[in-house]
Amino acid sequence: MQQLITTLATPTDRRSTRRRPRTHLSMVVREPERSWWEQVRSPMTVAAVREADAARHLEAVASGLAELAAEEELLVVLGTDARTSPHGLATSQPELAVSLRHRLPRHEIVSMTVRSSGHELLRDAATVEEFLNAGRLPVVSTPVAALPDVTGVLTSYLQADRVLRLVCTDTGVDLCPVWRRSLAGVN
Repeated sequence: MQQLITTLATPTDRRSTRRRPRTHLSMVVREPERSWWEQVRSPMTVAAVREADAARHLEAVASGLAELAAEEELLVVLGTDARTSPHGLATSQPELAVSLRHRLPRHEIVSMTVRSSGHELLRDAATVEEFLNAGRLPVVSTPVAALPDVTGVLTSYLQADRVLRLVCTDTGVDLCPVWRRSLAGVN
């Protein structure tokens, strides 16, 4: 033990040890690609549907929406005249949601009423976002008069890629594009 202490206590002659010259290798630093940090998500479509139009052509509407849901994320905003409870809850399931459940057995279809006023609408939008993040297909009901406004707020809040509107024609129904997010993300 004494020998170890004296060895540590004696200074070493630094001139006697030869150092090799240091060579510095140039280091390449690459900034991460922007795409590395961005979440990759599937395209999202918001479909605005009036319940009266959907009821007249339920099979065609449900099959068109089911095709969309199989390819990308989908949110159905249903304009309805049905009464809601004082707490904003629907008193019954929309027929369109029931029809989608039969056509998409592997999807979880969630029906809810979205209130059309400021803070309540934003709270409901956050709930819709949670459903979408969990992989569910929300069918949200709102009064027909508020359908354009609610669709716009939900589209903006969820950063949807496009909005389709159900249009009834003589030959049936079409889902017509209303709006599409530009590639640069500016519209």
